[in-house]
Amino acid sequence: MATAWGRGHAETGEWLEVYGETEPRSVPLERILATDTDEAHPFTAYLYVWTLGYSREARRTEVTLLFPAEGDWRVKDLQAVVYHLPPVQEERAWRDTLARDLQVAGPILEAITAGLTGSPTFPDLNAVASIAAHLNARSAPQIQNDEWYVRRVHDTVDETLYQGVEWILPPSFVNQIGTRVTGALLVQFIGAAHGAPEDTPAPPLLARATLTHGKESTALPGGPATDPYVRLPLHVTPEEPLP
Repeated sequence: MATAWGRGHAETGEWLEVYGETEPRSVPLERILATDTDEAHPFTAYLYVWTLGYSREARRTEVTLLFPAEGDWRVKDLQAVVYHLPPVQEERAWRDTLARDLQVAGPILEAITAGLTGSPTFPDLNAVASIAAHLNARSAPQIQNDEWYVRRVHDTVDETLYQGVEWILPPSFVNQIGTRVTGALLVQFIGAAHGAPEDTPAPPLLARATLTHGKESTALPGGPATDPYVRLPLHVTPEEPLP
């Protein structure tokens, strides 16, 4: 296993970076759903992180991570976050909103964890709940009138189908975070046999961003001779299915 990063710049000085595991392992679907502790697979997830920097006024920001829908696996997106470092300028409002969100989610996560601790049915779901709680606590809340959100997207690049997630961040929200904004996506890789030739080159993970102010847009990376994507090598190793 190895972690790497890639970075791209715009001519105006803005930049986008992505980093994460380049040699993840995929898990056969039947092991994820197995109820026998001897057959169930430990919960394995990977965090892919993006960071962008800008030097002018805060803008509407769109960031996209794309995973190739090729090879003997598929990606399952589990949770998206935008990190913030407290205290922000409107920390009290953010903290109140985050507290309300955690108050709603807390009993649910506690019930799941309590019900699954030591359970032979799905022994690793309590790990899922713990990771979700940790990421929720670190993520910026959705503030009224400044709500960031994500959506599932797809695209075709170099004749390869890609599937991924896009973050939409309003300017006032970006301004609260600062001139360096970081988000992350928690994913799991699921084995899915296709029978592609073994010597087929593995397509990379792709990242791109767009900063918009009025009618002016800046692409990251950008420039006439620049690759429109930050590329991160991605070699997913499938595990053997159950006999």
